[in-house]
Amino acid sequence: MLTLLLVAGAALTLAFVILKVRKSEIKTSDTVFWFLFVACLLLLAIFPQIAFWLSDVFDVQSPANLVFLVIVAILLIKEFTASVEIARLRSKVTYLVQEIALMKDEEKGVEDR
Repeated sequence: MLTLLLVAGAALTLAFVILKVRKSEIKTSDTVFWFLFVACLLLLAIFPQIAFWLSDVFDVQSPANLVFLVIVAILLIKEFTASVEIARLRSKVTYLVQEIALMKDEEKGVEDR
């Protein structure tokens, strides 16, 4: 069951990423992340012994629990980096809007003279 879930998740993620790449809605760095993510899912699906070995090493009760824990952790890290990027872009947009407003105000002042 775990193998089927991993292969289905990997296939759906790969299809979605390819669709976004075709529409030019995703950056190259994000594409690389998602392709690596899919590759890891497929690796675990093809070689489930890796999950069993890692669950023994980290003393996790079930390999499925370990897989889900790792996936959630990776996606949380990705979400955090996306939030940081969004905050940076918001600041940049605010700065640019202020610059445009100042430029328009200067143009209006020159026209009034």
